[in-house]
Amino acid sequence: MPSKEYRQRLIEELVENEFISTQGEIAEHLAKRGIKVTQATISRDVNELRLIRLPAGDGQHRYRLTPLMLPEDVLGELRERFKLFVRRLERGENLIVIKTDEGHASGIAYVIDKLDRDEIVGTLAGQNTILAIVRTSQEAQALLEEFEALLE
Repeated sequence: MPSKEYRQRLIEELVENEFISTQGEIAEHLAKRGIKVTQATISRDVNELRLIRLPAGDGQHRYRLTPLMLPEDVLGELRERFKLFVRRLERGENLIVIKTDEGHASGIAYVIDKLDRDEIVGTLAGQNTILAIVRTSQEAQALLEEFEALLE
């Protein structure tokens, strides 16, 4: 049976790429990929992923990922994703390399970008690696320490 992280990553991809309006539809899409889950599991996943149902016109609704608006929302989301999916952090001068579980790098990089911090020039993400470019070595060390604290 696939891991919870894998299942939740699939759900995130589904709600971003498909028009899904019910938890039953989520279960159907997962079943097509060989993942059979109960309604209770889907409900927990929807809650943990903080999915929301947004109006889609003509009286319809669709699930979407929660937009991150407030700085404390972004930091809380980053803390949660770091605890779940980050496996290793390294620094070289003004660069921070963040190793994640397979498939989670781009989602975490997105949240890092949402921090909107002046010292972070930008991020690049692959499947399981994020490169965070920081303005100076000193700022990179401070940021690395902040990121390490998120893992505790």
